[in-house]
Amino acid sequence: MSDFQTMEKGFVDTLSAIEDSLDKIIIVGGWCPYLYAKYLWRKEIPNIPTTTDIDLGVLETGSQRFDRTIYDKLSAAGLAVERIYDDEPQPIEFVYKKNELEMKVEFITSFQTTDDTLNRFVGSPLACNRIEAFEILLEDPAHIDIKHSGKNLHLSIPKPATFLYHKGITFVMRSYEPKRDKDLSYIYFILKFCPEAKALLEDLARFKKHELFKSFRANLKKYLGDVSKPGYKMLRPFVRRWVEEKKINQEIKEIFDPIFTLIR
Repeated sequence: MSDFQTMEKGFVDTLSAIEDSLDKIIIVGGWCPYLYAKYLWRKEIPNIPTTTDIDLGVLETGSQRFDRTIYDKLSAAGLAVERIYDDEPQPIEFVYKKNELEMKVEFITSFQTTDDTLNRFVGSPLACNRIEAFEILLEDPAHIDIKHSGKNLHLSIPKPATFLYHKGITFVMRSYEPKRDKDLSYIYFILKFCPEAKALLEDLARFKKHELFKSFRANLKKYLGDVSKPGYKMLRPFVRRWVEEKKINQEIKEIFDPIFTLIR
C-alpha cells in the first residue's frame, strides 16, 4: 500500500467514526489539494503536497441538539487522546494511530461560531481553534463522495477558488515560516493544476467586493509582484517538484499572471 493509500485509509477511518456529524463539518487544510486532485478534478498529479493532520472546520449548529458529541464518537472509536497543555487535563485533541502512522485531528472554526455549538456539537473537552476569516471557508462548499466499507462518505470541502482566496489572505499571518510557505504553495498548486482555469478565475472574481479582497491583493503583490519578491524564494522548494530549476522563476510568473490580471 502506498503512503497516500495508507494515509487516506487513516483519514477515512477517522471520518467514518463521525459519519452522522459530517453534515456540520467541512474538510479544510492540507488534505484539500489531494481531495481536489483525486475526487473533484479526477486528475493524476504526481508529488501532491499534503499533511498528516486532519483539519475539520465546524459549522454553526444553532439550537440543534445532539445525543453524542464528536468527542464522544471519537472516544468510542478508540482514537488516542493527547493533552494540549502538559499540566492541564483539558482541552485535548485526538490522534489516529496505526502502526507508524500518526494523524492529529484538529477542529477549527470561525469567531462567529457560538460557544454553544462547540459545547453541544464538538464537546467541551475537545480543542477547537478559532481563526480569522475562517467563515469564508465554511460558506457554499463543494461536495465529494469517498467509498468506505461498501458505502459512500459524503464530504464537504471548500471550493478551490474559496480555498485559494482564504490562503491568499491568511498565509501572511503564519508565524511558523514552513507553514506560511506551504500555504502559499497551495495557491500555486490550485492555479497550476485546476483543469478549468477560466471557471476558477471567474469563481475567484466573485470575491472582488469582499471586505478582505484588498488584503488578498496586497499580499500577492507584496510576495509575488515581481521576481525580486520573497514569494519566489518561498515557492521554489515546492515548484521544483514539477519544474526544472532554471525554469522556476518563469513558471511562477506564468502561473500567477492570470491572478495579477484579475486583481489589477
